[in-house]
Amino acid sequence: MIQAKHIQKNYGSLTVLADVSFSLAKGQKVALVGDNGTGKTTILKIVAGLVEPDAGEIELAKNTCIGYLPQDTSLSGDETISEYLRRITGVDALEQKLETLASQLEDKAKSDEYGEAHHQYERLDGYAFEHHIKVMLAGFGLENVGIDHRLSDLSSGQKSKVALAGILLKGVDLLLLDEPTNNLDLPALIWLEDFLRKSDAACIVISHDRRFLDRVVRKILELDRHTRVLNISGGTYSDYLAMVAKRIARQKEEYRLQREEIERLSDQARQQRAASAKGSNWQGSDNDKFLRGFKRDRAGGSGRKAKVIEKRIDQMEKVEKPIERDPFEIPLKAEVGPGTLDIRLVDVVAGYPEGFTIGPMSFEARYGSRVGIMGLNGTGKSTLLKTITGQLVARGGTIEIGSGVKIGNMMQEHESLPRDRTLLEFLKERAGFREQDSYAKLARFGFEESQVKQPIGTLSPGGRARLLLALFSAQSVNVLVLDEPTNHLDLEALEALEETIEAYRGTILLVSHDRYFLEKARLDSTYTLSEGVLTRIPDYKTYVAQAEERASQLLKSL
Repeated sequence: MIQAKHIQKNYGSLTVLADVSFSLAKGQKVALVGDNGTGKTTILKIVAGLVEPDAGEIELAKNTCIGYLPQDTSLSGDETISEYLRRITGVDALEQKLETLASQLEDKAKSDEYGEAHHQYERLDGYAFEHHIKVMLAGFGLENVGIDHRLSDLSSGQKSKVALAGILLKGVDLLLLDEPTNNLDLPALIWLEDFLRKSDAACIVISHDRRFLDRVVRKILELDRHTRVLNISGGTYSDYLAMVAKRIARQKEEYRLQREEIERLSDQARQQRAASAKGSNWQGSDNDKFLRGFKRDRAGGSGRKAKVIEKRIDQMEKVEKPIERDPFEIPLKAEVGPGTLDIRLVDVVAGYPEGFTIGPMSFEARYGSRVGIMGLNGTGKSTLLKTITGQLVARGGTIEIGSGVKIGNMMQEHESLPRDRTLLEFLKERAGFREQDSYAKLARFGFEESQVKQPIGTLSPGGRARLLLALFSAQSVNVLVLDEPTNHLDLEALEALEETIEAYRGTILLVSHDRYFLEKARLDSTYTLSEGVLTRIPDYKTYVAQAEERASQLLKSL
């Protein structure tokens, strides 16, 4: 279906893609992985035809229809959901074309054009399109929104779902999805997984969601951060991670063994050189002419042996030293001082004046507990967290925050980060650190010396998340409020955050759709928020099972 041949792309002196080649067959689902900033999005844009490569070419099968979902899918305009989906898929245009051509069928050219348009309309299952819209929106948890709802009135998360629905309804042959899971709640994520597994479309997806990748893809394209070329492997994402670990271990062992062999041969060469020098400089007495000649001949032999050994070393195919970064660690220790540390809500109503409200709700988070809150986008999970942390004033009820509580609020801090301040200035001011200590703390969180004097606005979303974790570490917060914390983090930062969460002794209030992360978080209590009601459930797996059953039933009706 598609072949990428020797793609190269530079931005100024920066090489983003050095020599990228891969192929994709019909229906094949692949993951495009690599560190943040390595050029994964650039590959998708080149395949989509939005960016021209500096060299190489993309070959597509004839009439291949491509659907591209960028990370930023903000929709605007005054269209209804139905109007947008009918326009973006081409159903509206085809219906108008068919109506116009229906009265001109006696003309052979018009009749042929009508036949082609009708074929396209049937491919989109246009006669049942309204039904497909309703099923797709239900899959994404938008059935209560209504197809006549205007785009301008949707939340950003809902707009992302509608944009994704438009691409899936388009009947594309090739899907290019750039972090599609970031703005999806768990039921919508499960729906997307099941839809993709059933679909005949080929797919290239960028995602950090390991459960999603394991369920959907069976081929991995890894963009190497050093060589800027692709390494290709078959299997699941978990298979890929295991293979990478084995590859690094094998390379380290091969490198060690070769260094030992080179050192052994170098010692031999040095011994032969020393023997050669000693023999060639041997003088003896005038009566020892024969012995002098013998020693000089043997010295010459030693010299030749040394050259043979050195040539052997030079001709070795050298094993490259594995490029290893220091393990990324998040040193986060909860500080327990005087005062109470529990959080308690009694009949709390949260929301906005004359607008969206949820509640009344009651629950208690004792110090050291881990509380997870599940629910569809738009049900008020973030509103609840903002009310607990004081960003929003409760509309009713009582919130009791212990006097010894020190909150690290990832969501709030992301929104209020001063983009014009440097990383160094930010940490010094907020943590009260000396400059030297600020440098050291930022280095511990993966920031290079050249970055710390750059404005915060130059950081990627993942970089900003790491900066906030550095701040929380410096402040020794004892309550972590995490609203979708895994969004935008690369695998290394994700693993470090998971290890930190496992060892953290403070309280955690968590909203997440990442099943792997939820497992690592070891929640003590799990709640669902739906239609303003907060309900405790046995565990998050119960919520996942219900979502999987619902997605399965909806797919049968498509």
